[in-house]
Amino acid sequence: MSDPVVRPAIVDDVPRMALLWREKMNIQQQSDRRFRLLPDGEVRWSEAARHWVQNCDWAVYVAECGDEITGYIIGRTQDSPPGLLPTKIGVVTEMTIGAHSGQSGLGRYLLMPLRQWFADQQITHLIALVPQRQPVEQAFWRALGATELTDILWMKI
Repeated sequence: MSDPVVRPAIVDDVPRMALLWREKMNIQQQSDRRFRLLPDGEVRWSEAARHWVQNCDWAVYVAECGDEITGYIIGRTQDSPPGLLPTKIGVVTEMTIGAHSGQSGLGRYLLMPLRQWFADQQITHLIALVPQRQPVEQAFWRALGATELTDILWMKI
């Protein structure tokens, strides 16, 4: 299998990306009941994704194998908490790879241009939002040297 083509996403990619998002959310719901989709969740996600693709403060890349989008990654920059260095960090808000992509190393392919985009913004550190109950995603980031920084706790009020 040849290397995937990774390129900046365009608005026309959003429907295919949304299918991958839906697939991932279905899997996450099975392992963590706190993930609950709205009936129009895919529509809402698609509206947000169209904004991200067109907003220069966000970077969205897709991986294509042939004519099929097999994965995507979404990142943005944000200010660090006041008083801490570095003053800005990169945030990988989402990385999704199709469950049936069969492409080895796709996460690394997707991360390469996003890391470059962060470097172009003078970003030297990033955080990745990774679901706690997704061991494959956790292992991917840990293999790259990522470590826990802070926990996000969830509770009903």
